[in-house]
Amino acid sequence: MNKIELNLEKEGERFTFYSAPDPAAPSVEFENVLAPGAKGPEPHVHVIQKETFHVMSGKMIARVNGEERILGEGESIEIPAGIVHSFSNGSTTEPLVNRIVVEPALNFQWYIMEAAKLAIRNGGSWKNIPLIEAGYLMFLSRKENRDGRMPYFLQDVLFGALSLLAILTRKSKNIGQMKG
Repeated sequence: MNKIELNLEKEGERFTFYSAPDPAAPSVEFENVLAPGAKGPEPHVHVIQKETFHVMSGKMIARVNGEERILGEGESIEIPAGIVHSFSNGSTTEPLVNRIVVEPALNFQWYIMEAAKLAIRNGGSWKNIPLIEAGYLMFLSRKENRDGRMPYFLQDVLFGALSLLAILTRKSKNIGQMKG
């Protein structure tokens, strides 16, 4: 088993993958830990994948299409493809441990790993990812991942322009190649 662990210390977030990225796999399963009170990801959409959260310990606040649901240990929630969602740790004293399954795997693991590597290289926070690299990564993964806060056509224009800048300034070299 090839364990890959990525720690975003400033965010209080850890990802543990148990295999290398495989876009042909039927799913990718990994552990995500959020520190007490940690916010989690911004609203986002998996365009062609479903994502299932299994709460292993702690309390999760799931936000799905603008509605909140609180889940505790042993509970699960499935988010179908195309649905805006986010989640956070619902406890200020206990970490949230999720086992997350994304089906099909496609390039999800590559996307999370590249974004996390950029965050770690730039101080350990999602907020520190340089805009040009973030735009390039979002443009490359647009068939699978979208920001849940703005229209797709606007994302295509914005992230397309940032992608071009990343290529012209050679910042695109800071991101590994997507497979598949």
